[in-house]
Amino acid sequence: MDVVLGVSMAPESVRMVVVEGQNGDGVTVEEDSFDTAAGLGLATLGASEQVVAAILGTREGAAEAGHHLLATGVTWTDQAEAASLRDALAAHQVENVMLVSAFLAAAALAQTVGSAIGYEHIAMLFVEPDTATLAVVDSADGSITDVRRQSLTPGDDPGPGLLSLVAGLEALQSRPEGLFVVGSGVDVAAIKPRLEAATPLAVSAPEEPETALARGAALASANAPLFASSTAALAYAQDPGTGEVDPLAYLGFVQGSSDPSAGDGVLAYSAAGEANEAAVSADTGQRRRPVLLVGSTLATIVVGGVVALAISLAISIRPTVALRPEPAQSLIVPAQQPPRRRPPSRPHRNRSRCTRRHRLCPRQDRRRP
Repeated sequence: MDVVLGVSMAPESVRMVVVEGQNGDGVTVEEDSFDTAAGLGLATLGASEQVVAAILGTREGAAEAGHHLLATGVTWTDQAEAASLRDALAAHQVENVMLVSAFLAAAALAQTVGSAIGYEHIAMLFVEPDTATLAVVDSADGSITDVRRQSLTPGDDPGPGLLSLVAGLEALQSRPEGLFVVGSGVDVAAIKPRLEAATPLAVSAPEEPETALARGAALASANAPLFASSTAALAYAQDPGTGEVDPLAYLGFVQGSSDPSAGDGVLAYSAAGEANEAAVSADTGQRRRPVLLVGSTLATIVVGGVVALAISLAISIRPTVALRPEPAQSLIVPAQQPPRRRPPSRPHRNRSRCTRRHRLCPRQDRRRP
């Protein structure tokens, strides 16, 4: 079975979702989440290394279960953390991983929702603690138009800023037929009723807002050429202060390092070809199981906690990929197994007696009484 992996990186937590289908639009196979080292108050293990370990562990688990992991998408909110993840992916020679901005991940999810509902165009409102972005997504090809941004003050009521964004939404030239709301670090459920009162359009939100961006990253990575055509999203990358536009930001790609020695291999995703897979397999102890190296580099005070954390990240998702219901297979094992029946005992033969036909019988046994 073909599956796609989506990962959502937040400053203090990471969420992962495995989705069925080569386009990443199938049912959810499995999902998981874990706290980063920063969220646990540990500075000895970077979030990027944790994510790489989890990705590699999920790949191994999918392969062991007979699944084919076609693509992996990782969405991020911190540009510095995304650059660190890119470097970690290159260091471990991990390929087929696409870094997707949170905005593009939300747009990918909105496009899928609009297509499922039957909308030609759907408006997407992406809300962050300090910024809200409104865009119109074409449900057919995923192209993005009519991008607007509104700065918000963290801690204040975002209502006035959001209401000003959606005002007159139905009168746009693209004519969106509905509004899809996605949030990162905000409570979408609290925002949705106020938006419904401010616009005549039908307002919807993800059923599972915690994993919405991870699923959007999976969709974007599985349909990368489709979203590469969304050149109008360049407006989202424009810096309001300088007016400069990052030509790669609209795709969610992270620019390469400025170090000239890095060469062409420094990309937002690992460009390692098939020739490098042999090197990765041969170096299993270092790349396939990076958590094994954690214990030798950490201070003795935090070795136990961090090693346990890293091991759980590398293996916690692996077994769950294989937990797909199969015919005559029960995933829930009863607490008490019924006792096994012992095979019927065979009658005990007295081997001390011999018959007349036994050639090895003692001579005295063959005498008549």
